[in-house]
Amino acid sequence: MSEETIASIRRAHEAFNRGDASSAIDLATPDVEWATTGAFPGVEGVYRGPAAIQGWIDVIRSAWEEFEVTLDEVLHDEGNVLVVSELLHGRGRSSGAEVKMRVFTVYRFEDGKVRRRASFTERNAALEAAGLTR
Repeated sequence: MSEETIASIRRAHEAFNRGDASSAIDLATPDVEWATTGAFPGVEGVYRGPAAIQGWIDVIRSAWEEFEVTLDEVLHDEGNVLVVSELLHGRGRSSGAEVKMRVFTVYRFEDGKVRRRASFTERNAALEAAGLTR
């Protein structure tokens, strides 16, 4: 990967934080699989295709008054696999409860675009999914 790829992920996070899926869609292949942690009610396990990414954002935005994702740390950056930790911060729309959480995300690239994204609540699960543990 390159600094340019990581900068693209940061731009996608910034767009997500505004409720805009355009950067994530631009960064995705036509057959992208966007897998979630499964930690949030109402969020499907996998969203398929670029248009579904906007649906994922819409579901999250409907439940959260505020929701923000930031890149925390690059754990692995080699070949077509990028593994990062991301910080999530949100405030529930109905409850007003604040949530802070770290997730670990594996991005698999194909021809410079995200082909598959999978997020996990545990670091080792992400590293295992990326084939980095034995």
